[in-house]
Amino acid sequence: MSLTFHFVLVLALVYGTSLVFKSLTNYNVPILAVEMLAGILFGSVFDIVNPSMPGFEFFTALAAFGLLMIMFDAGLELDPDTIRRNPQQIAELAVFTFLLPFISGFGLARVLGLNLFASFLTGVTISTTSLGLIYPLVEDFSLLQSDTGQTILSVAVMNDLLSVAALAYGITLITAPQPVIGVILVTIALFVFFIGLPFLLEDYLSNTLQEGMFENPVKVGVFLMVTLAYCMELIGIHAILGAFFAGLLVAVITHEGHSIQNSMKPVSDLVTPVFFFYVGLNFDLESFSSASPLLLAGILILGIGSKVVGSVAGGWFVGLERKTVALLASSMPGRLSISVAAAEIGLTRGIISEGLYNAFLILSVVSVFLAILSFRYFVLRDSEMELPRQVL
Repeated sequence: MSLTFHFVLVLALVYGTSLVFKSLTNYNVPILAVEMLAGILFGSVFDIVNPSMPGFEFFTALAAFGLLMIMFDAGLELDPDTIRRNPQQIAELAVFTFLLPFISGFGLARVLGLNLFASFLTGVTISTTSLGLIYPLVEDFSLLQSDTGQTILSVAVMNDLLSVAALAYGITLITAPQPVIGVILVTIALFVFFIGLPFLLEDYLSNTLQEGMFENPVKVGVFLMVTLAYCMELIGIHAILGAFFAGLLVAVITHEGHSIQNSMKPVSDLVTPVFFFYVGLNFDLESFSSASPLLLAGILILGIGSKVVGSVAGGWFVGLERKTVALLASSMPGRLSISVAAAEIGLTRGIISEGLYNAFLILSVVSVFLAILSFRYFVLRDSEMELPRQVL
């Protein structure tokens, strides 16, 4: 039976970490990063939680559900209107902030002798940006209604879209039994959810489906999430992309993505800490200690540096003011959900080594802290902006 002493102990560690260290959010420390560190501490360091523990299978099932919720939330956060306001400028910035890091990561992996698929996944991981991290930063510093805030959010949205698309094609090519058919299905799915829904069918869906459908947003949201996740797996696409599409579908239909996200927060708070704890649990200290210093240094330098360089170069190319460029460059390196999901998929599918997985995990944690501190610094440097009471 899963409800053993060991299983209850693990859940106590997961949720206890969230409660005990919640005060760290007052000092700009993201609690999810703390949960990842807790997984490392209680797993790799003290070996309290391990696969031989009774009930571990159910724990991993909760973690998998947490990953679906993370991707569902990412879909809810996307607002196509932010791109439609200035599509050319956002597209040009996205090319610099996504393509340059992707090429850098892919090139580094090839130089280090990794195979083609591992190199592709490295490029995807390094090129990602966390909209779930950037949105609270922009909101808490009262920049949502400003041109600067809208530009940053729009570029983050495009980065998320490009990252998910790249991840979809990569997973399909690697895992689908018939890659050509898989690529065609992915292309159709991406067209339907990224172009058809937000641009061609938005008014129709909003007028015909919304009334009465979301009286219970939690039940409907979870149903759409697991249904589309299952459908994506059925046609050879990874389930997390179905969860992402479900969140995007709900946001398009209701135009109240953030409101529904708040309604589903109790569910997210229940399962997402388990996923990030599980991610930290997979951090292998022995593998880390034996990892190539060149690999780790390369991932950190390129993962952060290529995003900064891409943001500065893109900002200069489109003529952004210096303040906007500084905030864009400080926020773009921050990554959590998609990069961690890509790394987790790569490890479980046997595409990447544990050493590379650990490097990705360290990059995610370091980039989150660096993005928060640097964004805060550049906001405070402008004397016209006031520091809010709490960030994240």
